[in-house]
Amino acid sequence: MDLTFMKKFKPETRCIKEFKYWIVCVRPKQVTIGDAVILLKRETSSLGNILPEESAEFPEVIKWYEDVCVSKFGAIKFNYTVAMMHDSFVHYHAFPRYDKVINIFGKTWKDEEWPALVSFRNVPVEEDILQSIKNYMQS
Repeated sequence: MDLTFMKKFKPETRCIKEFKYWIVCVRPKQVTIGDAVILLKRETSSLGNILPEESAEFPEVIKWYEDVCVSKFGAIKFNYTVAMMHDSFVHYHAFPRYDKVINIFGKTWKDEEWPALVSFRNVPVEEDILQSIKNYMQS
């Protein structure tokens, strides 16, 4: 399968879990700990073009992602955004939400916007920390 259209999100190194139609990757800008990008594995520029079988699998993907974020980090809510402004292929930005500070991977993570809507703040994280988050979410 050709995933070069999503190369910006580095699925070859940042994939947390792969499903038949979707791939979940750790998001390079961790606004909140556990942020991910959920990418359709087929290139299409509109949500309206999602096939019934792709749509049917999506709740399984979301349930897996939410369960992991709750069990690993203590997430209490989730925000999802499908903006597709810079990257015109179907993908969701997924943000677990927290009402407390989390200390993990040698960093302090605070949900700065809680309880308001999460923002797309520029919060770059070192690649080794991203890999630690990915590995922890896989375990």
